[in-house]
Amino acid sequence: MNQPLHPNHHSPEPGFALRQTLYKGWAALAKPVYRVLPIASPDVISGNQALAEGIAELSKQGIRRPVVITDTAFVDLPVFQRLLDTMNEAKLNYSVFSDIVPDPDFSIIERGIEHCRNHDFDGVIAIGGGSSIDATKVINPCARHNIDPRRVPGMLKLRKRGHYFMAIPTTAGTGSEATAAAVITDEQTHQKKVVISLTVVPELAVLDPSLMMGLPPGITAATGMDALTHAMESYLSRYATPKTDALNLESMARIFDHLPRAFHDGANDEEARRQMAIASHNAGVAFTRTSVGWVHAIAHQLGALYGVPHGLANAMVLPHVLGFYLPFAQPRMAQMARHIGLPGASDADLALALVDAVHNLCNQLQIQPLLSMVKEEDIGRITRNVIDEVYRSPYPVPGYFRSYGELEAFIRGMMVAR
Repeated sequence: MNQPLHPNHHSPEPGFALRQTLYKGWAALAKPVYRVLPIASPDVISGNQALAEGIAELSKQGIRRPVVITDTAFVDLPVFQRLLDTMNEAKLNYSVFSDIVPDPDFSIIERGIEHCRNHDFDGVIAIGGGSSIDATKVINPCARHNIDPRRVPGMLKLRKRGHYFMAIPTTAGTGSEATAAAVITDEQTHQKKVVISLTVVPELAVLDPSLMMGLPPGITAATGMDALTHAMESYLSRYATPKTDALNLESMARIFDHLPRAFHDGANDEEARRQMAIASHNAGVAFTRTSVGWVHAIAHQLGALYGVPHGLANAMVLPHVLGFYLPFAQPRMAQMARHIGLPGASDADLALALVDAVHNLCNQLQIQPLLSMVKEEDIGRITRNVIDEVYRSPYPVPGYFRSYGELEAFIRGMMVAR
């Protein structure tokens, strides 16, 4: 088995320890609030006719002037023309904003807001990956209510709903079509800013596996591992509930069964694409309620500093963080292992088998969990940013690093891991 990374032990730093204690207290107080927050889930249309059914529902809702928000590359794909043909048949007076790029920044959001206002829009359609859907979550309400998007990052600062919002994911990974969060990059600091709001969840999610058939293997792998990260971090969250547990366990099982199939034969295996779309969506529903953890915090830094795509960054970090969690979450990790059918005589054996299974899945998907892009001179900055994100956000993780030095050692370990 692959041996999990364990950082060198460091004595607790006094200031760090106090900050951690205060955070744990705040996270504990927030737990019952998260349990009762009125977080909506979108209505879902799924299947290989879902696109046409979604546009029909849009028309039924009285939407006549939607803006389609997508990325710069997606507009050249045949599946995008399918969307336009379907809207033309429905006689919708649509406009297309296609300036979204991976990890969109606030300047792009501002251009999208201006585009929507100029079109006098009454609805939005986000089609593409998580970046397009996240951008739409912020563009839509800010355009409708004349809100400065730079003022909405944080917890529940965006309180007004936008117009009717239909999300069409074309990758099975982010689950963004189901979540109450959006990640936008600050182009000045190059840091990711998270907008958490009960008002940004789309009204309708369209899960059409036929739109995902042409996805390249590398993107299939990275986005699929993103979905697995969501399910695993959500299951290990201290905010987990029986409902989120059920969603997450089934998502994990679907991903282990169907992601290798989608990776190797995604152009033909529509059932694998369909199962991955369901897994991604359900994991998105779950982690909206439970939040995420160290994997995402570290992955966000890889994206901000080195341009590593988010799903790939999560995949590279996930097996190492699972190794770190072994002393803290062995029983829960053993439950995960049992559900996906791993062998083991004890909880300890099963938890180790789970770490090994994630390493093996990465190997199958040709993903190397090695942070070779990290520069030594950046480690201090990365560590501070990771701690700031975890302690600023409600990341109710099962285990904590005891000092900045311990986290720094952990990151160095990922740079040289086999």
